[in-house]
Amino acid sequence: MGGAFSCRFDLIIVIKQIYYLTWLIIFRVMLMASPNTTLVMAVLFIALGSAAAGVMLLQFHGGGEDPSRIPHGIYVWDGSRFSPINVSNAYVPREPGYYFLYFHNNLCPHCQAFYPEFVRYLREYGGVFRNITVVEIVCDWFDQQCSSDAAKNTFRLYQVSYSPAFLLIKVGSSGKIEGIWDISREYTDLKNQGKIPEGEFQPQYVEAIVRSKLTT
Repeated sequence: MGGAFSCRFDLIIVIKQIYYLTWLIIFRVMLMASPNTTLVMAVLFIALGSAAAGVMLLQFHGGGEDPSRIPHGIYVWDGSRFSPINVSNAYVPREPGYYFLYFHNNLCPHCQAFYPEFVRYLREYGGVFRNITVVEIVCDWFDQQCSSDAAKNTFRLYQVSYSPAFLLIKVGSSGKIEGIWDISREYTDLKNQGKIPEGEFQPQYVEAIVRSKLTT
């Protein structure tokens, strides 16, 4: 992680150096140019500055989403990102298989810490999550501050009162739910027993608990 951050930071420095050098050249040309040429150069300078700022911002955030400003709703991991889905009411899986539900509150600092790590884990490794449906439910603060009825009702249906919260759901061949496991509770229990390191939720430990619940 440190190396990746350093690479981005170094790129930002290079962009800044190119920007300032270009600005110096444009400024010198403007001093000797006609009014029309000066106007053109000023527009070019503004455009260049906007582009540089955009690239620097993109590199700083790593192209990721701000975990404190995710639009309310329900999302499904598509292999590279969480894509929104249209659900009229609370999310209830119907197709046979396993479903991992991640409840995210934008105002929760622990969710803000976990989200980018989880997304990075899904993209770079995936593990058992490649074989199950990963669903994200997003509100600002549980069902109390949520503009999405579907997300709000999903928080209520599964009685989620803490975050981040992780549920694993198994749907049988009949389309009925055969099991629900509270992965976040088990994670906390294992941490209290000293079997998982203290600190924020880590995706690799979440995955290990999920893997232990799966049956062939």
